[in-house]
Amino acid sequence: MATYYELPIDFLTLTKPNHDLATCELKKSIAQNIILLITSKCNEHRFDNAYGCEIWDMDFELILNERIWLEKVSGSILRSLKKHEHRLENIAAVVNISEEEFVHSTTGIRGIRKKITVLINGQVKETGELFRFSTNLFLSPISFD
Repeated sequence: MATYYELPIDFLTLTKPNHDLATCELKKSIAQNIILLITSKCNEHRFDNAYGCEIWDMDFELILNERIWLEKVSGSILRSLKKHEHRLENIAAVVNISEEEFVHSTTGIRGIRKKITVLINGQVKETGELFRFSTNLFLSPISFD
């Protein structure tokens, strides 16, 4: 059985004798990798220039056609998952966009930000279990909910 490590890795623990890194279950490891894929820009990692998602290239794009933009984002996420998350099969990615009002914490100024919800469904190859993942991102600049 494989060992999956909790992210972020505590590198200080690595320097201490007889201390193990924190581990996690398979599904949590997959979810951690999905978050890394979504929040990584292509060409950012030297080990694999294709690792990441094109959403970073579309972050400040003016969305003229929402349907086409959503198809580009979900297609990018799906391609990245198929290439970099080999523990899943039958993967589907759905992206929805909405607007959410916020109040700036220091100035008290109200604003509206675009929020995208990413839904991933698939099946864990090793166990046959269904896998579901969702997260929210705010655009311009990208940040997590």
